[in-house]
Amino acid sequence: MSFIVTCMPGLASLLAQELMRLGVPSTPEGLAAVRLDAAESDQQMRDALTVCLWSRLAERVLYPLAIHEGAPDEAPELLAAAIDWPQQLGVGGQVHLKVDHERGLRGDTRVTRNRFLRCLPPNARSCEHSQGSLCLHLALGAERSEIRVDLSGEPLQRRGYRLDGGAAPLRETLAAAVLEAAEWPARVQAEEPARLVDPFCGSGTLLLEAAALALNIAPGLGRTEFGLLHWAPVPQAEWQTLRQQAQDARRSAPAGLSLKGFDADASALAAAHANAARAGLGALIHFERRELGALRRRDFIARDAVGTGLVVTNPPWGERLEEQERAGWLCQALGQVMLRCVPDWTALVIASKAEMLDRSGMEADAHWKVRNGPLTVYLRRMRPVRRPLPAPLQVIGELAFEPPEQAVALVNRLRKNSRQLRKWLDQSGVQAYRLYDRDLPEFNFSIDIYGDKVLLQEYAPPKSVDEAAAAQRRTWAVTAVRAALGAHREQVFLRTRAQQRGRGQYQKLDQANDYEVVQEGNVRLLVNLRDYLDSGLFLDHRPMRLRLGEEAAGARFLNLFGYTGAATLHAAAGGARSTVTVDASRKYLDWAGCNLALNGFGSVQHQLVRADVRQWVAENHHEFDLIFCDPPTFSNNKSRDDFVVQRDHAELIRNLMKHLAPGGALYFSCNFRRFEMDAEISRWYQVEDISRWSIPPDFQRNERIHYCFRISHGD
Repeated sequence: MSFIVTCMPGLASLLAQELMRLGVPSTPEGLAAVRLDAAESDQQMRDALTVCLWSRLAERVLYPLAIHEGAPDEAPELLAAAIDWPQQLGVGGQVHLKVDHERGLRGDTRVTRNRFLRCLPPNARSCEHSQGSLCLHLALGAERSEIRVDLSGEPLQRRGYRLDGGAAPLRETLAAAVLEAAEWPARVQAEEPARLVDPFCGSGTLLLEAAALALNIAPGLGRTEFGLLHWAPVPQAEWQTLRQQAQDARRSAPAGLSLKGFDADASALAAAHANAARAGLGALIHFERRELGALRRRDFIARDAVGTGLVVTNPPWGERLEEQERAGWLCQALGQVMLRCVPDWTALVIASKAEMLDRSGMEADAHWKVRNGPLTVYLRRMRPVRRPLPAPLQVIGELAFEPPEQAVALVNRLRKNSRQLRKWLDQSGVQAYRLYDRDLPEFNFSIDIYGDKVLLQEYAPPKSVDEAAAAQRRTWAVTAVRAALGAHREQVFLRTRAQQRGRGQYQKLDQANDYEVVQEGNVRLLVNLRDYLDSGLFLDHRPMRLRLGEEAAGARFLNLFGYTGAATLHAAAGGARSTVTVDASRKYLDWAGCNLALNGFGSVQHQLVRADVRQWVAENHHEFDLIFCDPPTFSNNKSRDDFVVQRDHAELIRNLMKHLAPGGALYFSCNFRRFEMDAEISRWYQVEDISRWSIPPDFQRNERIHYCFRISHGD
């Protein structure tokens, strides 16, 4: 019989690769184990002890003592009787038994365990724990059962350095497998500097395993207890010799070794520091509180340094569906950050769903599917790939086709508007803009461009208009857009706007969950042209959002009636210390969370609050340096009086100013066309009307699209 080394299902090939590097030849046995290949029993024993001491991927080292081929009902007693107990029992005679049933085979584990233990010889006694015991593993199958001795005792993943794993600790053996898949062992042996960054380091397991491997620290040296110490056939003197050799094999850190871990969670970083200190590796690893979206090239590699490195990480997966959706966008953010900072580095990422990794936008060259207890996880080795967003559509050159006569007027107006905006578009890099806004009475539409997509929004005609005539006008409008912009039918989306009340504005129109990504300044934003009446981005507030990003560095930012969080995102990217976004809609807040994740920001420093804004403002007493408030013209609420912006804005502003820190600024905006600021606000506070400045070039045909004010405490 041969020793069997088990691992997490899916890692057998990586385990065999690791053992070969240790000089231990093996052959994979399925997806979760390898069999040691040495022919001589003495060499097999040495190899098994080497695995216990040196393998970072192995879970257990097992040796079959007896096999029963037949029904499982009689296996416990027959296997116990087949063991030569005097040759197996160590000093003390304690026996600890673990029982496993083959999948699909029913059985009472406790009863099976007692049946086996009743057959122990008089000089042996059962023990509930593995410490100080001969550890046996009884595997019952429908046609074949086996009793094995477990040289590991406790699983080999328990290195001894980690007491606090954080909220979702990464198994040490899985962390080691990730490093093996990323070819970290070869990098620490190479002449060029070995660099590794984990932007979601949590309690630091990946970095600790990487540091131990770089210093050639045997993972078994951190443990004093093994099952092999209580198995009589083990040559204990040889085991002690192997331990001494392992202690002597530790080396100093390779030249240029760089290990960095970042996380937004201060408590996770505290655990990481404690674990690193316990392992004696604290001086080797740089931990810092930082979000993915805030990382710059200097965080990965020193200025003027050359060479490549690895990003090895286990991003947050999320348990709820909306959290899993954000996890996918977070993977895309990782690809974008790497593309911006270290485009020639390699990433090895862990995810709970392959779709999350698909969304990264990176190019994969290897992947593994691993069973981690009840969960399936995916490992993928990838490289960032530049995939530029499509340039915004403009009316340039010849028409795509000759439109019908009834659509020519709209085509000509689109051509004129595009010509007026072309220089601004080329210079600003704006990707989402308004091309047309009810310029012609017969075409009561707004037409917005989102990259290579077009959104036509028809303002609902009065009931006196013949529906057939209205439908024909919609057809002409779509035809004009396609002819002028050269857009295919699937690039054009049509919506009809009508006054919405209560929850009607939040209702889904489709179930596609089809999001497009557009660039605005230095952030990316998600828009949805299919599922909702609104796209998720108010284009007329573009200058205001960019200004918030410029003023947010180090600020505590509050975004009220936050919608999909675009203003929050600009503040976060601008270096805000923290942000709070308040909105009554769960859907919009989930959308805001996805926007944050798409740019590498999470919920630790950026709080999303579902609440009635006026109630939240009245009940909370936090202070903010920068506030953006963009209320609706009208809003009804079951638990409060209706909100009417012209009537109620003064009270809202006075309450908001109680939250504004000295030297801070409140930006107040609204879309009510006949809005007038209450004169009392100007008497109490310093008010600057910035409406004209805040209207971008693509909305200047309608200067009453919104009003915007900067309000401060003054002297």
